[in-house]
Amino acid sequence: MQHTVRPINKSFCLQMLCEENYVKLLRLVPNINQGDFSSVAIQTNVLATGPFTFTAYIHPIASNTRSAESGFKCRIYLDTKSVEVLNIDAYSIPHQQQTTSPKAILNNKWALNYFFEKWLSFQLNLSRIAQPNQQSINA
Repeated sequence: MQHTVRPINKSFCLQMLCEENYVKLLRLVPNINQGDFSSVAIQTNVLATGPFTFTAYIHPIASNTRSAESGFKCRIYLDTKSVEVLNIDAYSIPHQQQTTSPKAILNNKWALNYFFEKWLSFQLNLSRIAQPNQQSINA
């Protein structure tokens, strides 16, 4: 049995999810509003910039695990304070589904952004666990 969330008003919930993802990303990359993408938890490479928009590749800081191989191509909107996932490295849409209905496109966007929300929560928890260890080393 698959455990998925299927909201009734998916387009509204998707916008809310993208806004929540922005808040979580802001906690991981505090100076993103000033264009500073430095973070101790994740690595961000800016691919393109616009007046109120960044297109960035977000991935975990390199480690020996396989999770370091996956990353997210995202569009970060500073004016609406939201993050939209455009693509995930480890996930590709089958060719036949690339030209599907608007409902299928919305479902795909929901799945990508929902997974990104879970990944951001995981990274936030990792950074909380790592902080006490770093403080005890510095003491």
